[in-house]
Amino acid sequence: MFAKFPVKALASRSRQFNSTGPNLNSIKQNFVVTILDGADKMGRNVALLLKQCPLISELRLYDRDKSICVIAEDLSHIDTNTKVTSYCGFGVLKHAVLDADLILSVGGCRQKAHECARHLFEKNVDNVRSAALHCIAFNPRAIFCVSNPPIEAFVPLVSEEYKKAGVYDARKIIGISSIGCMRANYYVSLISGQDPSNVRCPIVGGISKNCLVACVSQSRPDKVHPQHHKIIQDSIHIAEDEALKMHSEHGSECLSSALAVSRFVNTQLKALRGETNCVDCAFVRQTAHIGQFLPYMTTIVRLGRHGVLSAHMPKINGFEAHCLKRASMFIRENICLGESFVTGEQKKGKSAITKN
Repeated sequence: MFAKFPVKALASRSRQFNSTGPNLNSIKQNFVVTILDGADKMGRNVALLLKQCPLISELRLYDRDKSICVIAEDLSHIDTNTKVTSYCGFGVLKHAVLDADLILSVGGCRQKAHECARHLFEKNVDNVRSAALHCIAFNPRAIFCVSNPPIEAFVPLVSEEYKKAGVYDARKIIGISSIGCMRANYYVSLISGQDPSNVRCPIVGGISKNCLVACVSQSRPDKVHPQHHKIIQDSIHIAEDEALKMHSEHGSECLSSALAVSRFVNTQLKALRGETNCVDCAFVRQTAHIGQFLPYMTTIVRLGRHGVLSAHMPKINGFEAHCLKRASMFIRENICLGESFVTGEQKKGKSAITKN
């Protein structure tokens, strides 16, 4: 999604790359990707899109529901080289994750209108934690991508489980927030009259409602008047509200979210094969001065052969800084929710996530 996003300004804070480029003959070219909860609407849509990815040699679909076998058989009829394999039942989860290059947790309940983050967390936590524990036991070196809501709680939870087991590598645990970038690109293009496929607008903060901050001031091409920045930010939040409302009333097909997830996976796979210009936004562990503000946060990330190569905070204007400060309260409470589920440590004080 951010393949065309300018990153020259970030060069001083980036790791040095091999100027001669990677030797693709010595790098793995095809990868095994596992989708957990593949029978879920989101899982099915992501699987359909990833079946068309030429970088994937095998696409594994896991679910406890027996319909996963039917879904895999149907997808196997698509005329691409990607092999589709189904894994049904909790007892075969270890086989689904074993030796996979990238493991994608996509299922679980979607957020409903006016539903607090804690309630959503409680509905999805068993699936995410079970997936994390199996990855720790049978494939801790795989890149673990999380798109289960609330991502701001589950990335810290998974990280704490990996730390507890002594196999933690912050580069490999990634919260996918590409749907936020997609919406930001759309509304920037709507206001500025540009082709949305040419717009690149980074996001920071989180991905859930009240957590996402679009950095419209850093969008490229830069054709948005400052007076429109608040309009775009509000439009993204309204879009989230409308999506939650429609989901509550009619159910959700998760089409745009699935495309956003598949785009991120494609970008990460390109990075795994040695391409260097693999840039997106993701919710990841932060270090240095950004880590002092929030230990986990959505920022611009460069992806590499081991996951996140580096994370970068874009420049933000005063309005965006105000929005981020307000969002940080909700993000911090979500982080605490995920970490405390594993560590048992609870911070005192009124939680903000009941309002989220």
